[in-house]
Amino acid sequence: MKIITIKGEARTSLGSKHMRKLRAAGKLPAIMYGHGEAPEAVALLDHDVEVALAHGARMLQVDIKGSVKPYLIKAVQYDHLSTTPIHMDLARVDLNERVTVRVGIELRGTPKGIAEGGMIDQAISSIEVECLVTEIPDTLHPLVTHLGMNDSLLVKDLPLPSGVTALIDGTRAVCTIRKMAEEVVAPVAGAVEGAEAVAEPERIGRIKKEEPGEGEEEKKK
Repeated sequence: MKIITIKGEARTSLGSKHMRKLRAAGKLPAIMYGHGEAPEAVALLDHDVEVALAHGARMLQVDIKGSVKPYLIKAVQYDHLSTTPIHMDLARVDLNERVTVRVGIELRGTPKGIAEGGMIDQAISSIEVECLVTEIPDTLHPLVTHLGMNDSLLVKDLPLPSGVTALIDGTRAVCTIRKMAEEVVAPVAGAVEGAEAVAEPERIGRIKKEEPGEGEEEKKK
């Protein structure tokens, strides 16, 4: 796994006002912690971070005044539009240690059960795995074309790379092909004979995320 190296600089000023100034200057506030050392507040270049995230990076090497060290990306906070990173948490790691990370699951192919009148019911979209920090897998893409009606893809069927262990019961179903339920229209009380009853659909709105607070909380592993 190739680890992207980005430039960073230490920062001593904290607080929401300082963080807003950093972002206005094209820099991303971040905190580095772990391995029994005190947390460090740093600033990274926005562009470098966005490029790394766009390439699916799970780790970064941060170069601060010529000292380059590896870090695991633990969390990324985004703005209220969920598009622009506004803060990042980085955990110190040893390249030979095993870590626990969450990996996404994206199904591939059309199950044969679809032609039999079924539909895919995906119960698990990501799982936690344990592996060497240098062997973190990308999103898992299990093939489901072989699944017929009432068949399931289990966690133990997922194509995990060698040395990667799933931290979840292997007998749990990732997805199941189920028969599509027939739509049942309930009679409307007091409806006039011969008149069609039009049901008012439930309004489902997207909940607007609150922008995370600008203040930082020191973290210790």
